Amino acid sequence: MKLPEPVVEFLYEPPVAPTLWPRRVFHLVAGSTLPLGILFLPLDLAEWLLIAGSLGAVLLEVLRGLVGGVNDWMVRTLPFFKAAESRQVTGATFMWLAATFLVFVFEKEIAVLALLFLSVGDPFAALIGVRDHRTRRFGKSLAGTTAFVVAALGAGLLATLHPDVPLVWWLVPGAIVAALAELAPVPLDDNLTVPLVSAGVMALLAMV
Repeated sequence: MKLPEPVVEFLYEPPVAPTLWPRRVFHLVAGSTLPLGILFLPLDLAEWLLIAGSLGAVLLEVLRGLVGGVNDWMVRTLPFFKAAESRQVTGATFMWLAATFLVFVFEKEIAVLALLFLSVGDPFAALIGVRDHRTRRFGKSLAGTTAFVVAALGAGLLATLHPDVPLVWWLVPGAIVAALAELAPVPLDDNLTVPLVSAGVMALLAMV
């Protein structure tokens, strides 16, 4: 009589989704152009470009909602759409709106840092977190949140090489708060909540 073979359990790590890399690279490159534009362009010009970009993004969302063919073509053709974004506002539009709000409400260095935390921290959190199945909170991993903080701090420190962004102590809590805002289970898009919450906390700490 043949004994049954022992059952061996393996920890299976699913591969990164095909759309994850293009989306995260796009998020990193395109998202970073907003804070870098604020940093290196004349502020008046950056403000006008952000207004124009936000209006264009909103008009495109309206067009997607009114003309199904346009929406279907974009979802099929562009590799960085989330599945849920096929029928809702994209994260890119929220990022434009957040950047426009930040540059008019907060000091330049705070707006730049908050947007860099998002554009650099979020892609690293996704790429690292998707491989960590051990400790998860609200569907996200501790490794991903840690990667967010490290990447955000690195981007913030690089930004301080520019004379308009001083090296300040509240850069560290700003990056940590940005990571916690990305982790929090709130219904709003994190392209909106992460930079706004982080900028608000840094602005308060800057007054101490």
